[in-house]
Amino acid sequence: MIARQIRGACTLGAYLLVLGGMLVSALRFDGQRAAILSKLDDTSTRVRAQLMRLEHDAARTAAPR
Repeated sequence: MIARQIRGACTLGAYLLVLGGMLVSALRFDGQRAAILSKLDDTSTRVRAQLMRLEHDAARTAAPR
């Protein structure tokens, strides 16, 4: 009976350890993903603003027809 309880406790401990590892891994991945998406959003905003400036300058310097 004691061996059975020890085996059950070890199984439960291993399960909780694996579950905790998966949780930590998911949290780390989410943090890295958020940082990458933030950089991507900043870059996209800067590129859009630069394209709008170029379009505005091109429209201003275009010869009237």
